[in-house]
Amino acid sequence: MDSTYGKSRDRISNLPDAVLCHIISFLPTKFAVGTSVLSKRWRYLWASIPNLDFDDDLLLDRDKPIGDSERSICFKNFVDKVLLHGSISCIRKFRLKCSDHELDSAVNSWICTALERNVQELDLYFDTEYPIELPPKFFFCKTLVVLKLSFSIFLDIPSLIWFPSLKVLHLRSVEFSTDDSAQKLLSSCPVLEELVIERWRLDEQWVFNVSAPTLKSLAIYFSVDGLACIAEREDELVDELDNELLVVPQVGPEDESEDEAEDEPEDQKYKLVVDAPNLEYLSITDFVSEDYLMSNLSSLVKAYVNVGPTIRGIDDQILYRGRIYELLRGISNVKHLSLSGETLHSLSGMFCGYELPAFHSVTRLELEVDYGYGLEFLKEFLDTSPNLEILILENVNKDECEIEEWTLPLQVPTCVELHLNEVEIKKFDGLDYELGAIEFLLKNARVLKKMSIDCRDWRDGQEFCVCKKLSGFTRASMSCEFSVFCHCGGIRMFS
Repeated sequence: MDSTYGKSRDRISNLPDAVLCHIISFLPTKFAVGTSVLSKRWRYLWASIPNLDFDDDLLLDRDKPIGDSERSICFKNFVDKVLLHGSISCIRKFRLKCSDHELDSAVNSWICTALERNVQELDLYFDTEYPIELPPKFFFCKTLVVLKLSFSIFLDIPSLIWFPSLKVLHLRSVEFSTDDSAQKLLSSCPVLEELVIERWRLDEQWVFNVSAPTLKSLAIYFSVDGLACIAEREDELVDELDNELLVVPQVGPEDESEDEAEDEPEDQKYKLVVDAPNLEYLSITDFVSEDYLMSNLSSLVKAYVNVGPTIRGIDDQILYRGRIYELLRGISNVKHLSLSGETLHSLSGMFCGYELPAFHSVTRLELEVDYGYGLEFLKEFLDTSPNLEILILENVNKDECEIEEWTLPLQVPTCVELHLNEVEIKKFDGLDYELGAIEFLLKNARVLKKMSIDCRDWRDGQEFCVCKKLSGFTRASMSCEFSVFCHCGGIRMFS
């Protein structure tokens, strides 16, 4: 009775082999192989899955009292056996994470096996003491569609290199052999559409040139000591830069580092060059480059810019400020523009002859108010964005504002009168300069449909006073939905 009941309940094992292989293909290979003990039906299913995911941290229990060499042998034997007994002729995805430099020859052998089996996605993550050099066969692969290389990998680009099918390329803090290696690699990818580059150490790639005619998405994260990040707020970045990265980290004995610094050419500066006529999405977080050249970005739809004082310091702040203006000029035809507080902070001060470009195509603008500098530039961005429809402001440094009040524009910008229909203010603190900007927008935005203010960080007792001021502001658009999200979780609507 119990046996019959158990068989009737085992519906998963009754599924076709193809479906079962698809299900276990989402598991790390260690667990996929482990399904072989479930029953005879499952014994060899893992050998037919198209995805292989090897992670030495996951496979080996670091808490067990065995030596590192024994761990390495166990990991090597496991990967060798899986590749030996695997029956799949076309590997869809091959992921390898390894932290033992002693396995470099085995690693190259495994990579070659994946290439021989027409791998489509290759993800290599090496956290070894010394960088691992990839085998020559790697640089000529017709089947690769997705390639992700992370950390301790040394790329010595040969004269013959070809990735005819590669569409997605992620380079995460890898090392290049020469200063033109990156561009040689990109030139070998004729159908590349997505590129992510992270740079976590200073190197000799003085000019990082991204010239790719088919590229649609580009994300740049240039910083040092792991500060390149996607989601962290800029105040965290600035704090770490101020506290830890005032000088270039030493990589050897003190006297050797000083000698290297003396040998470094004084006129050498890090520069980022982007030439991509089909680029639609651009994200730049860069605390390394000191100069920028953006050209042929006629297809740009979305752009995020987060740049600021570089690791090596800036000798001429005015000149650096001008280079940021030139960066903005190069992306001025973008439709959705987002600028970090650090970027606006770097632009602050005397204009010294520099002017914002005309953003005729911008319909959505997002500014981070860093020490109040986002609102300092708000007037200029409103004047130069005549077709702006959506405005988003976010306060990222609420406790140290350097602006006491917001200076009203001499005349109402065209976008405010004719096009602005939505305003969102995040982390609103109720300060005078914030209230001044809100009052101006409500008073002059004739087609405004929605304004929302997030004040969930308010202190008790502050809410009533500020809401009273907000409710008294004149509104040009009587159809505007004006809402305030309060700290208590409620929503106040003003009619």
